[in-house]
Amino acid sequence: MPFHRTAALTDLCVFLAACGLLAACSTSRFREAADREVYALIAEKTPDVVGMPDDFTIEQAELPSMDDLSIAEVAPEFLGEEGLSEVGARVVSLERALDLAVKNNRTYQNEKESLYLQALSLTLDRYSYTPIFSGGGGASYNKSTRDVVESTPIAQAASSAPDLVAAIGGLTGTPGDLIDGYAALVGAALAVPGVDTQRTRIVDERSVSGDSRLGVDLLLKGGGRIAVDLTSDFLRFITGDPRVTTSSALVSTITQPLLRGAGRKAAAERLTQAERDLLYALRAFTRFRQTFTVDVCSSYYEVLQNRDAVRNNWRSFQSFRLNAERERAFAEENLRTVAELGRLEQALLRTEGSWITSVRRYKQSLDLFKIQLGLPTNAPIVLDDGELTELKAKGILHPDIMADDAVKVALVARPDLYTDRDQAEDAKRRVYVAANALKPGLDLSVSANVPSMPGDRFQELDFERMRWGAGLDVDLPLNRKSERNSYRAALIAMERARRNLTLAEDRVKLDVRDGWRALDSAKRTYEISLKGVELNERRVEEQLLRADLGIARAQDQVDAQNDLNEAENAWTAALVTHTIARLEFWRDMGILFIKENGQWEEVTDVRP
Repeated sequence: MPFHRTAALTDLCVFLAACGLLAACSTSRFREAADREVYALIAEKTPDVVGMPDDFTIEQAELPSMDDLSIAEVAPEFLGEEGLSEVGARVVSLERALDLAVKNNRTYQNEKESLYLQALSLTLDRYSYTPIFSGGGGASYNKSTRDVVESTPIAQAASSAPDLVAAIGGLTGTPGDLIDGYAALVGAALAVPGVDTQRTRIVDERSVSGDSRLGVDLLLKGGGRIAVDLTSDFLRFITGDPRVTTSSALVSTITQPLLRGAGRKAAAERLTQAERDLLYALRAFTRFRQTFTVDVCSSYYEVLQNRDAVRNNWRSFQSFRLNAERERAFAEENLRTVAELGRLEQALLRTEGSWITSVRRYKQSLDLFKIQLGLPTNAPIVLDDGELTELKAKGILHPDIMADDAVKVALVARPDLYTDRDQAEDAKRRVYVAANALKPGLDLSVSANVPSMPGDRFQELDFERMRWGAGLDVDLPLNRKSERNSYRAALIAMERARRNLTLAEDRVKLDVRDGWRALDSAKRTYEISLKGVELNERRVEEQLLRADLGIARAQDQVDAQNDLNEAENAWTAALVTHTIARLEFWRDMGILFIKENGQWEEVTDVRP
């Protein structure tokens, strides 16, 4: 017995597993079909949007391996104890950081999924204008009863007796009056209570019935609708008289609005708007990619800037330490006053505090950048110092274009501005649709019904007995309060869209002009900071020489070293600010083109 139970349990588990596998295969089929259709829609509209990547997918790639990256083998001295945590970490370049962010950033994935959902919505709107088939059927086993009224056997015999007596008289030649007497006697016998009593019998009836239906519905973009349905009914009695009843019918209906709701512009408004909404979503995603790259690049250089500030503060701290040691030696020989020595030692303490604070700021910015890349905060990575070194070696790349020319380029290149213009057209089109809804309803409908052949030939249609009809359905515009309000609201929305368009154009002009001014300011700041570094390096060298000769003043040493440290930090900040301002300027002009891995294409020549 236990063996049989185990075998039964095993069979049940196998059956359930098979059902689960079939269900999984079924759902995966729907998912794959949705992906194919959505990706085809996006690929169809991608050529209309400059900068949209060709190979779009929402499938999140696995975290790329970083085994090919170089490893930090030495703990940087300027990080102090924190430098030990960077030993063995992978060194991530800017290009690799952008690639990681594109593949792993949560916000980027959300934006891709939003675009996918917009295209998925369009698939349903397009599907509404394709032949939509439907079918089904059903079968049932029916049990019913009916009452059957019957006479008793005696009453049946008595009722037939007069006829029998008359027949005997005819055969035997018995006189008619005698026959009549016999008949009367029989009639009297029938009048005896209980002889002619009837009884009701309940009879069970069992039958099998079924029906099937197959139809197709087609919505036309001009507002019409075509519907064709084929129905069949089947009934068979399996008790009593085993009779069969079957019938079929082919019914078709065509409806076409002639006034309200007529024409592609009014009838297909939902589809038209859905098509345009997908185009807008593509433009928005392209704009997002530009902003995303600039943000990641800005964060990358901000981390390196903070790291460079740590390095500068460390050098300043070490320089003050050497100066303090030298001044202590002079003080021991009574060549320095206590006040001068105290000033240097106080500056040493302030510099050490600044260095410690900068280390904390650097580590925090690095952790935040890891989150931006979609990595855990304990991921063993450091950013490539060579990126900042290379940036310093190249200097700034300042675009040679005037603000007015940049504005002209932006007005024809910004994808979001195209969307604002198209949305103004949408508002204008919706005014037409709302005005169309104020018209009377006048629909032409034509219908035809073809029955099946008589008898059991339900599978054959009898077109000779086809019935058809045509008519008009009128809806007078006696109650149009809602439509009136919608029309007035559409007019207001159109005026708002026009104002929004002019506002969007003004904002684009403002963005570009502000970007140009910020870029020009960053250039001037960079040039000033570079001169400041050169000037303060000479001051520090002079103070070192004077200190070696024992004629330096503590205040001059402190000021020179602090100014050099500030100048170096300002130079790095100005360089990073100009680099990011340049990318933002290209973005605001609409000409920052992003590759699939998040890298940008450097703009070398712009003509208005």
